[in-house]
Amino acid sequence: MTNWHPHAEHLAGYASGTLSDGMSLLVSAHLTYCPACRRQVSQLEALAANQFHDDVTGIDAPRLDLALAALDEQSTDLPLQTPRAAPGSPLPAPLRHALGADIDELRWGMRLPGVSEYVLGGYEGEKVSLMRVRPGRRMPHHTHDGEEATLILSGVMEDDGKTFQTGDLAIADHRDDHQPHVTGDETCYCLIVLSGTLRFTGPFSRFLNVLPG
Repeated sequence: MTNWHPHAEHLAGYASGTLSDGMSLLVSAHLTYCPACRRQVSQLEALAANQFHDDVTGIDAPRLDLALAALDEQSTDLPLQTPRAAPGSPLPAPLRHALGADIDELRWGMRLPGVSEYVLGGYEGEKVSLMRVRPGRRMPHHTHDGEEATLILSGVMEDDGKTFQTGDLAIADHRDDHQPHVTGDETCYCLIVLSGTLRFTGPFSRFLNVLPG
């Protein structure tokens, strides 16, 4: 069961096809874990077609929430099935399709001890990457010029007193100065979409900020 989800604006953009390519990939991956969000996307698509002529992105968040709540009361709980990960793989089907490979076929680059990254190419204006973080590792303290969305594919990550598990989505922006860390004994794989730049703020920030992105 997922506990942390995309914002209503992200789901609206995904439903209308106006969300950025990187965030669309991330949302589609989240949907494989979350029947509640699949239902909301289905409702938003109906809302766009019936009332807003394919434009729901201009609706403010409170109105979106009210509209979704109203539709939810009227809808039947039909099972919305979506393909999940292949057996033994943490990659949901949309991500595996985008990569054209499975997790053990990727060429990972080490970012820090216990932290590896695989960057997906072809996403203009965003950095889209897979991260592999060993148990007990902490990411450096950092903040962002834009938005950082992190989808947990396996393992457990804690950040700012919140616990994120498989299927959960953590969203941070310029207001957050944080240090996510992996707990438990399982390697954490996550999909990260970053708009803008990452800025390290901890003791080694001067060194880390000059590392290639």
